[in-house]
Amino acid sequence: MNKLLVRIIMPALWLLVQFVSLAGNSKIDSLMTLVPGKEGTALADLYLEVSEVYSYTNPLKSIEFAERALAVVDTVANLEQTCYSYLLIGNGYINVGEFQKAKPYIDRGLERAEGLGDAKYISVGKSALAAYYMNIGNYDQALHLFQETLQTAIANKMEDREARARLNIGAIYTTTGERAEGLRYMTEALRYFESVGNRTISSRILNNIAVNYHSWKDYDLALKYYRRTLRTYEAESNYLGKVMVLNNIGEIYKDQGHYEMALKYYDQIFDLADQHEVSAFYMAVAKVGMADTYFKLGERAKAKQYAEECLTVFKQANMQEGVVHAQLVLAELDFEKGNLNSALSQTENSLQLAETMGIQELVQECYLLKSQILEAQNRYQESLSSYRHFVAISDSLIRERQHHQLALHRAEVNISEKESEIELLQKDNEIKDLQLTRQKTQSRTLIIAVGLLIVVIALSLSYNKARTKSNILLQEKNKQITDQHEELLRVNQTKDKFLSIIGHDLRNPIGAFKDMVSQLAEFPEMFNEELRNQILEELRDEAESTYFLLDNLLLWAKTQKNSIQFKPEKLKLNLVIKNNIILNTRIAARKKITLKSAISDDVLVNADHNMIDLVIRNLLSNAIKFTPEEGKVNILIKDEDTDFIEVSIKDNGVGIPEKDLPRLLDPNDHLSTYGTGNEKGSGLGLILCREFIEMNGGKLEIQSRVGRGSTFSFTLKKYRAEQA
Repeated sequence: MNKLLVRIIMPALWLLVQFVSLAGNSKIDSLMTLVPGKEGTALADLYLEVSEVYSYTNPLKSIEFAERALAVVDTVANLEQTCYSYLLIGNGYINVGEFQKAKPYIDRGLERAEGLGDAKYISVGKSALAAYYMNIGNYDQALHLFQETLQTAIANKMEDREARARLNIGAIYTTTGERAEGLRYMTEALRYFESVGNRTISSRILNNIAVNYHSWKDYDLALKYYRRTLRTYEAESNYLGKVMVLNNIGEIYKDQGHYEMALKYYDQIFDLADQHEVSAFYMAVAKVGMADTYFKLGERAKAKQYAEECLTVFKQANMQEGVVHAQLVLAELDFEKGNLNSALSQTENSLQLAETMGIQELVQECYLLKSQILEAQNRYQESLSSYRHFVAISDSLIRERQHHQLALHRAEVNISEKESEIELLQKDNEIKDLQLTRQKTQSRTLIIAVGLLIVVIALSLSYNKARTKSNILLQEKNKQITDQHEELLRVNQTKDKFLSIIGHDLRNPIGAFKDMVSQLAEFPEMFNEELRNQILEELRDEAESTYFLLDNLLLWAKTQKNSIQFKPEKLKLNLVIKNNIILNTRIAARKKITLKSAISDDVLVNADHNMIDLVIRNLLSNAIKFTPEEGKVNILIKDEDTDFIEVSIKDNGVGIPEKDLPRLLDPNDHLSTYGTGNEKGSGLGLILCREFIEMNGGKLEIQSRVGRGSTFSFTLKKYRAEQA
């Protein structure tokens, strides 16, 4: 429910794009320094300019300075300044959500604009009046006024006003569900404002475009536009703009089911309210989103509290769309508690308002809830009727419904023609015998029976279609739940393994490390120089081993979250191998193990450097670990394939029992054994090796015989010049 909440605030936060100034606090400060030296019309102009700058950053300040201007103008009787003062005050009240207060000022301003015959102020006045109707849900009247504004702007070659009108028309089309048309108008407006470098309005348009992508469920693209807009508003210290975008981002996370993340963004709106003068209307916008979020989280008391608080504000502001959303949350709560009559009353009231506004998504939501409530009341026929409305809207069957109406009209014409034929037959039958009359009666009965049969068949088909669609939706939901369950199991297994490794494989060596260092620090006299050097050498080896394990552990955790980046590049394989041989030389020398590489300098592969470096490091470390003293580890290459090369790391160590080979690469097993020098591993290394090799397009194979040694082979793509 409430997935379209972004459109509650868009009429208010799309708002009338009339008075946006690119100036900031610095301009206001410089203007205020001029006040002491001004009087009369000059002082009024100064106050109006300050009001204009404040219009979107602080609407209450905008109203204050416009009222100051109006007070000055009353003493000098300047009709143009009076007109503009009224319009700025009206616009300010719209921006703080007090729409009923706004209208008288807008009416006065528009009346004076028409008296002046000034196309600019007429355009501003009609746009302000359209914004009023837009915010109270009368979109038809708002659209009519904005279109008049557009024609006035075109006729008077006012490009800026024309672009603003297109933006506002696009806002209405988007709100009423005609998003493609709305996007067209907003894109035209965006081209103009970007061409003149107006970042403020361009950001507002990007926000509105994001609303379309949000409605189309393209959440990534919507978030991209929202975040771009948020950065601009933060740079301009436009806290009302931030309120708008923070709410919209919260709505995206709520629609995706990330409720805790959604609440974080709603909470940021409350933080802004603590720092600035945010009106009750804007807070109500955030509260209705929070009410729906808390309902989905099962926190019914909080959901009811926020829904009732915002409903009071929306009713006072005559914000019908907000009233619908708040009432739907309360209806859901009543429905859940079993207060069916109250739930139905609120739902039907919401449905009436939604249908009056013409917002199909809200109408769809109301019909679905109404169907569920009626079903709970055992009013199955009415429930089915409401559900059919829901299905028709959700499937975008407006054209189909029109076609259905046309078919009904044709059927009515056919029936009328049949009845006319029957009347003629009746007149003819007046001169015929009773047998013809009986035939006529039978024919009529047959026609009625056929008609009833057609109606029954149509109803049956419609019901079956709705039922089939419901079954499909149910199957999709079940599959989604199953997938989420499997993902949860996998995440839990990952967490358990992660904690197991931290608790055992990391805790033990770190504990031993701590104890040994403590003894060295507390009882230095117990250790001679030779023993101390030996202990330090062992501590260094233990530290390197623990760091290597931790590195593997963190990389493995990243692969489980799918957050590791894959960046293939031209790679000189011999350099990677030589570097890892150097890193392992000291450990190999301690066991008198010979390390040899047969890979030449001209072997080039197309692979991710970091991943392949880790693969070779792990495989080489394993080979040394399980090879006895005076053993051998060889790195070989096979270049027989046209697209791949095969790298092998071969040792003459202890080998691996055949029954353990499948366990080595099992992500749920993590087989771990001690090396020939009692070295300890976690079992993660080979899992990472396989995943990284497969990400690079290759595969890992293991051959081993107990007492004879092991060979770990993997393939990599050759580098081709055309890949550059």
